[in-house]
Amino acid sequence: MYIKELSSHHDSIVNRRPAPEGATVTLPTTSVSRPMTRLSLSRGKVSESASLDESVEVGGSAHGTFRSTKSRVLLDTCSAILNRGGVAALVPSGASDAYFHSIAEQVEGFAATRSDSSAVPPGGILALPTSGSTGLPKLVALPAAGIAQFVGWGGDRFGFGPDTVSLSLSPWNFDVSLLDTWAVLASGGTVVAADEARLYDAVYLAGILTRHEPTFIQVVPSTLDALVTAGSGSAAFPSVRDVVLTGGAVARSRRAAAAQMFPAASFHNVYGSTEVNDCLIETFDAQQFSTMETLPLGSPIPGCSVYVDASGVLHQMDNTSGRADGELLVRTPWQAVGYIREGRHSPLPATSENLFPTKDRVSLRCGQLMYVGRRDRTIKIRGQRVNLEDVEHSALRTALVGMSCAWLETSTSGESLHLAYTAPGEADAAVTGLELRVAMSAHLPAYAMPNHLHAFSGPFPVNGNGKPDLHSIKSQLESARS
Repeated sequence: MYIKELSSHHDSIVNRRPAPEGATVTLPTTSVSRPMTRLSLSRGKVSESASLDESVEVGGSAHGTFRSTKSRVLLDTCSAILNRGGVAALVPSGASDAYFHSIAEQVEGFAATRSDSSAVPPGGILALPTSGSTGLPKLVALPAAGIAQFVGWGGDRFGFGPDTVSLSLSPWNFDVSLLDTWAVLASGGTVVAADEARLYDAVYLAGILTRHEPTFIQVVPSTLDALVTAGSGSAAFPSVRDVVLTGGAVARSRRAAAAQMFPAASFHNVYGSTEVNDCLIETFDAQQFSTMETLPLGSPIPGCSVYVDASGVLHQMDNTSGRADGELLVRTPWQAVGYIREGRHSPLPATSENLFPTKDRVSLRCGQLMYVGRRDRTIKIRGQRVNLEDVEHSALRTALVGMSCAWLETSTSGESLHLAYTAPGEADAAVTGLELRVAMSAHLPAYAMPNHLHAFSGPFPVNGNGKPDLHSIKSQLESARS
């Protein structure tokens, strides 16, 4: 593989020959501020905390599996296990008993066999399930030392301290909680643990915003949708200093509504994944956040190496001129040591340069990195390649919908492309399929237009990581038809 660095004066090839198989290639990184060796969350406090769920399986000090009830006791127990060098796993609070016990068995097996793999360093491991998993659950193994580094970066980057009040909207088995919960508590701040089952209760959510006056909020598209729904009465919450958006694209109309709700806030678009955690960040003022058609992914977080693989040539992301289109490859100081599969360690996929292939397609232009779509969400229909995220984004660009979800169905009669969508606001009625189809035609070629458009009267059902749950969406549509 070739490695190409982009400079402001010219493009230069760093390695003119592919790296030999197994060779070590050193790529530039920068240092991470305020390294931490232990996870200490005791300085902060949790408001609206629930009691610890009874579905807990603990194997002495070596390992523990927990439902991610938003409990102070849960966080203290997990951090204690990690600091002792054990393995702690968090599963969705609403997971079935079969799923829970399957995870617990995997964790127990991994704790017993981890020493067999030289790739697993000593120290604590936090195991989080990946979103959208099917079949046997796959767990991402995050080292406690890396989490401590990330927590230190988050505290420094956003100035967390005793006066920080973070509104935690996402489940605690979701990796976003490492920033809005773990990092805040480690800095002595307060975490307001919102009940994710009540996020679309506008009175409940507006009440939390009013009572606790949060200063920091992190959202994924579904929780941002809940926030703007709660603030649809033109309420403003000037206590909020920072709003972090992660996990996907959001319609410009929803971003504009968020900017009105939080008039004193800076807005940040953060890119990452469970395997590597956050690695890119871009900051906007309210006007930029409201009006930009698409938000750039941002610049590399200190310590993170970010490259674009353009047909075998690696272009380094370094905020300078140059252009490249391809898959995003990253390496972070806090990335996972691998997966836990069938109770044993399984390494992360990596290039010979030890970069993690994200499967996300990006475009680099003049130092600005734009998201294009998932490599593994590209389908072929009507003889053409179509990325499902392009279909979803074209619906969002119309400002006629709040959220969208596309999928391909295959039957004996052929293939059909489907798109489900929600109304742009709680008080709005969903537009007709014809209206949406006409609006989407301005952004989407005819061969990529969905065969079937499905309007949702309420919010999408979401999975344990706050993302649209396709299985539940399809089940609700089937129930509505019968």
